[in-house]
Amino acid sequence: MSRTQYAGVLPPGDRQSSRLPDYLAGVQGLRTLAALLVAVYHIWFSRVSGGVDVFFVVAGYFAAKSLMRMGVAGTVRERVGGLVAYWMRTLRRVTPSAVVVIIGTVIAAVLFMPRNAWEYALPHGFAALFHFENWLLISSDADYLQQGLRASPFQQFWALSVQVQLYLAVPLVLLLAVSLAAWRRWPVKATALVLLGLAFAASFAFSVWYTAADQEAAYFNTAARAWEFLAGAILFLVMTRGLADRRLAGLLGWLGLVMLVSLGALLDVSRLFPGWVALVPVAAAILIMVSAASERAPWPLRAKPLVWFGDASFAFYLWHWPILVMYRYRFGEHVGILGGLLILLLSAVLAYLTTRFVELPLRNWKRLGASAVATLVAVALVAAPAFAALATWQRVSEAELRAAQHEVETAVIGGDIPVDRLVPDFLLIREDQPDVYRNGCHQRLRAEEVIACESGVIDGARTIAVVGGSHSAQWIDVVRRAAEQVDARVVSMTKSACLFGDPDEGQVGSDPSCAVWARAVLDELLDSPPDLVVTIATRKSGDTDIVGRSYRSYFGVLADAGIPVVGIRENPRFAFDVPDCIEAEGPEACARPRSDFYANEKPHDFSEFAGFDFVDVAQDLCPGETCAVVDGNVIVYRDRHHLTRTWTLRFGDRVEQAILDRLGGS
Repeated sequence: MSRTQYAGVLPPGDRQSSRLPDYLAGVQGLRTLAALLVAVYHIWFSRVSGGVDVFFVVAGYFAAKSLMRMGVAGTVRERVGGLVAYWMRTLRRVTPSAVVVIIGTVIAAVLFMPRNAWEYALPHGFAALFHFENWLLISSDADYLQQGLRASPFQQFWALSVQVQLYLAVPLVLLLAVSLAAWRRWPVKATALVLLGLAFAASFAFSVWYTAADQEAAYFNTAARAWEFLAGAILFLVMTRGLADRRLAGLLGWLGLVMLVSLGALLDVSRLFPGWVALVPVAAAILIMVSAASERAPWPLRAKPLVWFGDASFAFYLWHWPILVMYRYRFGEHVGILGGLLILLLSAVLAYLTTRFVELPLRNWKRLGASAVATLVAVALVAAPAFAALATWQRVSEAELRAAQHEVETAVIGGDIPVDRLVPDFLLIREDQPDVYRNGCHQRLRAEEVIACESGVIDGARTIAVVGGSHSAQWIDVVRRAAEQVDARVVSMTKSACLFGDPDEGQVGSDPSCAVWARAVLDELLDSPPDLVVTIATRKSGDTDIVGRSYRSYFGVLADAGIPVVGIRENPRFAFDVPDCIEAEGPEACARPRSDFYANEKPHDFSEFAGFDFVDVAQDLCPGETCAVVDGNVIVYRDRHHLTRTWTLRFGDRVEQAILDRLGGS
């Protein structure tokens, strides 16, 4: 037999003498269980279930199985042709269901989502369609600045994005193994195991390190997840047949099932994934798959309903999330037993219909299997309606955004505010924030480096420093307006969720990087003293605001250095998303008593700090006994606790005047 005649990755003498059945009932049941675990934990527990990790292992196993049995050996051209054929088949498998879910989500979003969420959701729709949703989530930080927002209805596509990226990358490793083995006359299987093993070790080490350094980003990172996919691929290479000891195989299967089901039930490991803790669901999946190969998978996984639904589990995973998101928009955050069961039922029905009438016909269309071009054309035609739906939604949003932007600019320069509608428009409100968030001048949650950006009168005779967290950053446009009147440049040094001070004992949410960052900011101020520092002076504690020990310490240091400070009182922090509430219930229903946020007395006697001016913006935000969310038809908050840029520029005179008074302006 010539080298061009055999049909697999492995040369004839090097192929596995696999006795595994092509269809493993236990694995089908495992896929269904994994999808159910993900949905159940999303709906009722808001915890990590380990189900997604199982998907990666199973996907890696079957990817290796497909590649090892396809024609990617022989000449370089034949190998590349085999890879292209594999990629085309993968496209035919993942595209139809994804497109249907995206189109359905767009329709549901227009019907059920508030307009304030459209602008945030749209980019995620395109990211889902083109399989980079995981990277978009990382870039948007699944972000502190987005806290208070409900998740994108396309967020579940992060896992599919990771999977597709690995479907592209891992076959290249196998192709390299085949080529290297042919060149060096090494055993192909051993060569593949070495390369996959090295990639596995590198990915796992990176995952453990990155999870400790930046867990939110690591969770969606392809490189930090690759080891789970590679574990499945390695399993296929080493498991040439089931275990001879079938009793042992059965025990291993039950052990894996218990590990998988109990992980999320007993422990909240959401903040530990995908580091070493992800070994638990990965190992559980491997144990179950070994038992399935030995025809001893736990009987629940061999139950006919779970096995039958296995093919639809992928679509079920995609459908459950937008249905859950729309349910919460329509009925509130809490999902009861009945509501959750309805979500599961609707997801199952849509998953079956999508798989039966869309995915399977396209996947099994024989004419497409013979031509990569035909597959690409078919996939493009299938994806076109989803792209058109997203593009139409975007055009409608952009047209309304332009009109809304004009209203905002009119409002901030003191012009007339519409009497028949609120500004900023709900389409624009999430982006109604200072430009420091868009131009790289605001430090992210986990980073320690100080980012200093200049604005205002760049060559001005004076310097105003804006320091602190995002609540300091939200006042920067008011500071710039004052700076122009006193010939001052503005230097901003801000970072998400960080106090200007060492974190107090009991301070919730302060990342360890905050203390390092804040100290570095203080050193910058002492090394190059500005004419004025503007920052937040209090923080919420229970039903009031306080001046914590860390604030007092840093204010004292600045006073001793002769650096004056304008300290702004903290604004209210609501327990709900304010724009969502306004759209759903109206402004009056969203207002809260002043006593929920402020005590009657002044939070501190700031006279102990020389040159300190306390600006009590509570008088503007809560002028009576109520803290309103709309002020003169201007929406005050863009999420739970960040002020809109429009409101600060329209009603931030108190802060502006304090700066002018300190620096001698009028």
